[in-house]
Amino acid sequence: MKYACPLLLLLALAACDDPASDRPEAPPEDDLDAGQDAADPDEDTLPDAQAQDTTPSDAEPEPTPDADPSIQTVEAWTEPCPLDAPEFRLVALPDVTLHVACQGSGPTIVLLHGFPEFWFGWSKLADVLAARFRVIMPDQRGYNLSDKPEGLENYTVGPLTDDISALIDAVGGGQRVLLVGHDWGGPVAWITAHRFADKLTALVILNGPHPDIFAREYAENDAQRAASSYVRLILNEGIEASLAANNYGFLAGAMGDVLSEEELALYIEAWSQPGALTAMLAWYRANFNEDGPAFSGDPVTVDLPTLVLWGLGDTALLPGNLDGLDAYVPDLTLRTYEGVGHFLAHEIPDDLAAEINAFHDAL
Repeated sequence: MKYACPLLLLLALAACDDPASDRPEAPPEDDLDAGQDAADPDEDTLPDAQAQDTTPSDAEPEPTPDADPSIQTVEAWTEPCPLDAPEFRLVALPDVTLHVACQGSGPTIVLLHGFPEFWFGWSKLADVLAARFRVIMPDQRGYNLSDKPEGLENYTVGPLTDDISALIDAVGGGQRVLLVGHDWGGPVAWITAHRFADKLTALVILNGPHPDIFAREYAENDAQRAASSYVRLILNEGIEASLAANNYGFLAGAMGDVLSEEELALYIEAWSQPGALTAMLAWYRANFNEDGPAFSGDPVTVDLPTLVLWGLGDTALLPGNLDGLDAYVPDLTLRTYEGVGHFLAHEIPDDLAAEINAFHDAL
């Protein structure tokens, strides 16, 4: 994985060698809907983690406009969607309203993005899956055009998974759905499958750590702890201004080389939504502390057929996250990919779609 900025950006959030003008500006408001591998910094050079609130920093750049008012707000959305390009709704759930993309028709599959992405991160995979599925791609709570409630208590795994349960009720038409999670969408998908198995046909995970195994790896595996040391930056109070500096250079660097210039412009628009950056970071601040992940609750077992697709070139989530998965998931199918990094859906969408289709056919 290549990075848009040198390692110094991750360590000190200094300016990249490339001038800011080389990066695309956020597109105008009438453009398309806005839409980690993380480097391994020396932990000793990072500031100490501090307690957070979710008040957006005054130093964040001027935000771009909120959701297009022409997007319809609905409480349920069960109709087939266009095959060639997504359409959008604001889906009103009990606690929040989520901006949702939908493409294709057939059995419903719900795709959960991670940090620092949004619905658009699934677009290449959705283009393939839409031939067989009705593909639902929400901006999760706090991201892009979805609601961004204040308070860290709104970003613990309880509310995050309640969102997905309610979304399934709204878009599933009373039928079970196939759930897919990547990165932070992985823990949300794992815990949703544990809590709401009756709403799912099966689970698919793409480089999304199992909460219990990741906690073990963070505590016991020095390499994983070093790979996750970027989290200490995110926990720092007031880091938003530094992350947004140089046209969101840190986040652009974290995405590496998987985005075109045009795609990166859409990401910058998503990161620039009012309050989005602080809300995105709240996922970490609500679920991590100085000692690492702070998930609570019973062991996250999953009694559903589960397919795990894992790029072994991921430098943020190491292969140790696969060790012992079968103790939590008896019906487990695992596929690994040499030379593929963290952002599988960008790198090998056709391979992933083939695996998901075959997995679904065998259910």
